[in-house]
Amino acid sequence: MCKAKHYTEQLIEIYDNINKDINHCNSEISRLDLIQQDILHAIENGNFNVVRGYKLAMRIKETRAERREIKNEFYTLDNLKKSFCDKNFQLLKETHERIKKQDYNLTKAKEVKYYKPKVLESIEMDKIAPINRKVI
Repeated sequence: MCKAKHYTEQLIEIYDNINKDINHCNSEISRLDLIQQDILHAIENGNFNVVRGYKLAMRIKETRAERREIKNEFYTLDNLKKSFCDKNFQLLKETHERIKKQDYNLTKAKEVKYYKPKVLESIEMDKIAPINRKVI
């Protein structure tokens, strides 16, 4: 397999993985926002004592901490996507297509071997005369 073709395929896969990770971060942030809303509604609509209030406050704190971690990851991925991937992805796809076409053409050329002799009349083995050279 052509290494350049393989590398461009890997780069395209990396770009796709960046987009998948960004989408995953967004869905996780949304899920954690909904958990936080559920906890707040439990506080709003329920009666609780000090122990239950502490547990609810700790659950909000844990949810917010997890959300912050994911949001930080999202910001760095989004920065990579906007500052590099978005600017270069189209160029990568075009390069990949050219490499695929070139690899195909070179593979086909390897299958159909044609050579036009430069000096000899033919390169058929029975028509090539032995070269007599005197060794000194």
